[in-house]
Amino acid sequence: MCHGQVARSRGRLNEFEDLGARLLIVDPHESLRVKHFLRFAGARVDDLHVPMLADPVHTVSATYGVAFQMRIHAEWSNRPATFVIDRAGIVRYEHRAKSFDDRPKPDEPLSVLKRLNNS
Repeated sequence: MCHGQVARSRGRLNEFEDLGARLLIVDPHESLRVKHFLRFAGARVDDLHVPMLADPVHTVSATYGVAFQMRIHAEWSNRPATFVIDRAGIVRYEHRAKSFDDRPKPDEPLSVLKRLNNS
């Protein structure tokens, strides 16, 4: 999930935790820029309660196939994406954005987690 999604979903984080999920934000910028974007999204680093990984060399982004796939503002950036990965490392859900604002609502990954917990 991106930092904006987490900032907008703060009230539902316990639902993810109740399903045994751990959320992780991967941001393709250096940590100072990440903090700036968090403030812009209405959150603070100490307010998120979710670990954040700054990925300025795009290692994680390239691993999941989203590095440098979308022009955002004046630069090439990583395609916004949301993944649910099970404990065995298998991707069970992925949403790769078609535009910068194309982000799933929390209900989508939550429904995947519920199905995984019931199987």
